[in-house]
Amino acid sequence: MRGRASLASVGVVAVLSLSACTVEAGASDDVIRTGELEKQVDRSLTEKVGESPKKVDCPDPLRAKKGAHTRCTLSTHDGLRFGVTVTAGRTEDDGRAHVDIEVDQEPQ
Repeated sequence: MRGRASLASVGVVAVLSLSACTVEAGASDDVIRTGELEKQVDRSLTEKVGESPKKVDCPDPLRAKKGAHTRCTLSTHDGLRFGVTVTAGRTEDDGRAHVDIEVDQEPQ
């Protein structure tokens, strides 16, 4: 049974890697702080696949400047870990930044 769960997680992550999603994240001081970034990645992935990851860890903040990027780690409920690239897109006048989220196709 555990093998099936792992395969399901790999399939879900592969789909996300093919179609990165875009969400809005609040930015203060031109930086999206790690806690906010983790929440936005978790929320976006949950909306996309209908299941929340076990944990999202983003050790570094993201500059809210188009093209800036950072790496996070996604942990699944069945023990797999995947790298996640978060890239800043356009920013709005109200201080909000759009981010693209792309999950690696292979686990770490």
